[in-house]
Amino acid sequence: MDENLKKRIRNEKLWKKVVTPDVAARAIRDGDRIGTHGATFCGYPKVTFKALAERIKQGEKIKVEIWSASLVGEDADGVLASCGGISKRLGSHADTTLRSQINNRQVLCNDVRGEMLPQYVQRGIFGKLDVAVIDAAAIDENGNIIPSVSPADACYLVQAAEKVIVEIDHSQPLGLEGFHDVFPLSPPPETQTIPLRRSYERIGTPYIPAGPDRIDYIVESHVPQKLPPKRDPDEEGMMIARNLLQFFRKEVASGRLGKNLLPLESGLGNVADAVLRQLGDSEFEEIEIFTAVIGDSALDLADRGKLKAANGCACFFSAEGWEKFCSHLDRYRDRIIFRPIEITNSPELVYRLGVIGLNGAVEVDIYGHVNSSHITGTRLLAGVGGAGVFASNGSISIFLTPSSSAKGKVSAVVPMVSHVDITEHNVDVVVTEQGYADLRGLAPHERAVEMIEKCSHPDYRPLLMDYYRRAEKEAGGHEPHLLGEAFSFHERFKKTGSMK
Repeated sequence: MDENLKKRIRNEKLWKKVVTPDVAARAIRDGDRIGTHGATFCGYPKVTFKALAERIKQGEKIKVEIWSASLVGEDADGVLASCGGISKRLGSHADTTLRSQINNRQVLCNDVRGEMLPQYVQRGIFGKLDVAVIDAAAIDENGNIIPSVSPADACYLVQAAEKVIVEIDHSQPLGLEGFHDVFPLSPPPETQTIPLRRSYERIGTPYIPAGPDRIDYIVESHVPQKLPPKRDPDEEGMMIARNLLQFFRKEVASGRLGKNLLPLESGLGNVADAVLRQLGDSEFEEIEIFTAVIGDSALDLADRGKLKAANGCACFFSAEGWEKFCSHLDRYRDRIIFRPIEITNSPELVYRLGVIGLNGAVEVDIYGHVNSSHITGTRLLAGVGGAGVFASNGSISIFLTPSSSAKGKVSAVVPMVSHVDITEHNVDVVVTEQGYADLRGLAPHERAVEMIEKCSHPDYRPLLMDYYRRAEKEAGGHEPHLLGEAFSFHERFKKTGSMK
């Protein structure tokens, strides 16, 4: 064993368990349920799944279930989906091949709530977990696992699985030790109170408790991470962010928020990056992030001295962000904390810390119901993720979306959403590039007018207002709808490719 690998596997008893990916993959059988973790690009196992896919390509009849609370990428979900190796996917997903198979009903899928999947695994709700495949930076002297930058539900998978395969991922820096704060929860009725009072506190261990006897196979992975280039937010995203900051300033001026706000849950993508960039340029200081997935913007805030702490169960860095992170680990060590998904997405903590939920939407209807996971109500995107937890338990539930898409052919504000992920009861504020609608305390007819006048695109505003006025007159009731016309926008899109 070379010296570099000895630095990553510091327990001598485990050296004899180092095998090739082919040998480890032989431990996986047809019908097995496999638990894994990651974040699309960063910190997920690869070589074991590639070896399993090769067995299938060579003619072995193998189909497995993949359980993951996080979005593992192309080298896991993708390679198995491409050879027809997945029968069921539990949890959110990101691979385009797998998404197509799910929507064509070749693969069964349940978008299990991320914070609940660990508990379901512990309790055997979906049956026993046969294999856990874990991505790790190292294994310490006692056989405990120092996971990658995207641990998600890994600590629970290690506890529950009959067999544990650990990939020593050479793309992960050895200096990751100390970034993690692992605090596994017991299932009900023994679930502990989580003793976290501030987002920057630490309550657990810097490793996943394991031990030499818990680990069955160790394989090396030298596969580089395929990270996207860093992209600047577009003007539309920046306009949405500016409108959001207007809302924050109003809340601060009224005394409803402190001058440094409350911890923010921030998603990924153009709008989320624009929001954190605007915060970096703003008067707000000591920003706290309490979210599922940490992106480049957290690093940028730390570089500018604006970040108090960023908590996440996974990372979604660009190539530039990853290089910066790895080159300056000591700069971020006291600012970035990787926790299990049951902590980052804990309803208890989201409520206690007063987290402000900032989530995206595919569409929002005039009463505030949100669809964040399906196109025209039928085709699943990636899944709802943690939006439900932050929307229902956060101090303010905010949804951010452009008012239109597809070059203006699709309105994000519709009479009735084609699929409901978040009900109106858990939506406080909607922000588009047109403005923001504060829906708190408003009756349905007040919300409808606010949504149409403040958030909809001008091209669709007359159509939406006409629908609402006719519904109010012809149907009446607490929340007026013309059920025969409620999906008229979606039907026009299906027939003509435009909602206009």
